[in-house]
Amino acid sequence: MSSNEELDEGEILERYIILLLGIIDKPIPSLIHLQKEIFILSQANPTIQKFINFEKHYYGPYSQDINEIIQDPLYYKDAFNRDQSGRIAITPRGKEIYNQLIDRYKSNKRFLEFLAMIKMTRELYDKLTSEEFLLLIYITYEKYIEKSKVSKEILSKNKRIKLARNLLKKGIITENRFNEMVNYSTNS
Repeated sequence: MSSNEELDEGEILERYIILLLGIIDKPIPSLIHLQKEIFILSQANPTIQKFINFEKHYYGPYSQDINEIIQDPLYYKDAFNRDQSGRIAITPRGKEIYNQLIDRYKSNKRFLEFLAMIKMTRELYDKLTSEEFLLLIYITYEKYIEKSKVSKEILSKNKRIKLARNLLKKGIITENRFNEMVNYSTNS
């Protein structure tokens, strides 16, 4: 957001989550999706990396901060919630905050570019299953395989081919990327 503002890292991260949830009028499918979408955004926008740390974890890149914020936000209480099926949605209060952020920064070109990136991320990755998303993560960011408890299954040949075929059908990957995934082999 603005470099003139003095915000705590936690507040900035809560704002990122509110923007991610508010950009599209539907819940994020799971905590895995939320974690990985913010991870993808952090890879594309290094500014985010100043506010969040991802570590190797059971399901690839993981941020304890995101997990804690979803369970108990410090700055924007009642801005979002998680339902019993694990989906994370913005609340009416969160939508008000989202709209205030949009109004406040709408003249900032970099902010608008960031919003476009957030929207593209949601549109692309929300339609994936957790396994499809994790396959993309594991093949693209191999170091996050290390502590994963599901990578062996997801990267097994039959599962990998099935998931890659789904990604191709959904238009997420190209034919070339599909072939790379089918022929992928881990160095473990």
